[in-house]
Formats: sequence, C-alpha cells, structure tokens
Amino acid sequence: SDLEPLMGDAIRSLRAQAQPNSGRAAMENDVEAQLRMMDFFTSAPGSTEDLVGARRAVALEAFEGEDTDAIMEDIDRLVDKERIDYMDLPPTDPISLEDLQKDANKGASQIPPNQLAHGPWGEMLIRTDRVCKMWRGGRIESYRALVVGGNLRGCGGFGVGKAFEPEDAVEIACRMAKRNIFFVDRYRGRGLTRDLVGRQNSCKVYLRATDNGLRGNPLSCEILKLMGITNVVAKAHGSRNHYNVVRATFKALLTHESLEEIAMKRGVRLINLQKAKRLRI
Repeated sequence: SDLEPLMGDAIRSLRAQAQPNSGRAAMENDVEAQLRMMDFFTSAPGSTEDLVGARRAVALEAFEGEDTDAIMEDIDRLVDKERIDYMDLPPTDPISLEDLQKDANKGASQIPPNQLAHGPWGEMLIRTDRVCKMWRGGRIESYRALVVGGNLRGCGGFGVGKAFEPEDAVEIACRMAKRNIFFVDRYRGRGLTRDLVGRQNSCKVYLRATDNGLRGNPLSCEILKLMGITNVVAKAHGSRNHYNVVRATFKALLTHESLEEIAMKRGVRLINLQKAKRLRI
C-alpha cells in the first residue's frame, strides 16, 4: 500500500536513533517485530494495536531512563515528518495571524462574483390567496403567499408560504425564497447566451435572448429584473396563472449555460474575434 514506504522510513529512522544509545544491533531479521511496528503505525488512534505498540516502544532498552511522554512526542513528530516528505508537497510560505486578519478585513472570498447571494437583496410579493381545507370539525381557512426575490447579480429565488395570517404567510414565503436560490451566469452581465424554454403543467415560458431591452410577460419580466437580466423577450403560453408562470420561468433559467460551459462540453477553446483575425483563423 502507499503507507509501506512511509512505515519503512520511520522504522529505519528509529533504528538509527536507537543504535548509539543502546549499542545493540538492529533487528534486521526480526520479521515479527517489524510487523508489529507496522501495525502500530497503521492503527487508528486509541485502538488496541496503538496502545500495545506504544507500550512496547517505551519498554525497549534503548529508551531506558527517558521520559515516556517525550518518547511518544518524538515518535509522532517523526511520523508526521515522514508523511509530509512522502507526499512531496511544494514549499509554501507560512501564514501568520496578521495575514489572516488582512484577508478577513478585505473580505476575500473564493466564491465567483456572479454567485454571491448577499448584496442588495430585493423581494416582491406576487400574490396572496385565502385557501380553505375541510376537516371533520369544519372548514379551516388559511392564507398562501407567493414571493420572488433577487440581488440583481444573477441570483434569485421564489418561495411559497402558508399560515393562518397573511402577514405570517408573507414572512414564511420570504424565508423560503432565500432558501430556494437559483444562479444564472449572465452573458455580459445582462443577457442570456441562447433561447430558453420552461414548462410547468400546461404553461410554457419562452425566454429569447435579444440586445434591445426587456419586454414580454410582466411577471417573467419582474423575475428577470430581480436577477439582473435586462435583454430578454419573455413569452408565456397556456395556463398563465401566477404559480405556473413563476415555476416555468425558473425552470427555463435552470437550463441556461454560460459560454465557458458550452465550450467545455464541445471540447473547444473560447477566442475573441480580434485575436482570431490576428491569427487568421
């Protein structure tokens, strides 16, 4: 396995350290002792093999008169050193506490800027309905709210909330909208790369990529505005109730692909027109 060279190096290092102190010959022919040492190095912390190996290492004559804790610390330090050397990791600069504080103050993040869920998050109440449910004790009335939200950076979502009061239903829907998040990698920060289609029940929503503004179905346009998409023609056909249109619009946005994703699927490289002309491609 991968740990065998590591264990062998650790055993040879322990022998080299033990020889000048004890004056005893190395146990080259003692296969059983080597196997025990290998079990000790590969055992889980706190297991029987780990405890027995630690006691056997401390009980060796080479460690007479030394502190047990110091011996175990040396063994752990040696194993860690051999493990790092075996990984052959590239050298890295040490990170200090001041560097971490500087990064925290700068707000450094590994998340792409297009997928930042925080920011000027805005919400819009689409509809509030009063619904009834029949029970054996009679009719129970409650309220249902539909809310859409976005941060104008390609991030948006929608939520549906139910409660016995309309204010509580709207609050629950707002929380669900922040949980149900969708990300769209916008083309040039404001458009789509191709035409999209989404379907919910008998409702179909078509999103056609253009370069002359946002127009079409009012509800789909409001959703696209909250997501920061401004160059689209939105059309809805079929049963155009609010719930179907909202779900169909987000289903269409889920099928969107950026230029990098399309190029990766086709196995080609993106290149701009100016560079292509210079290369005469």
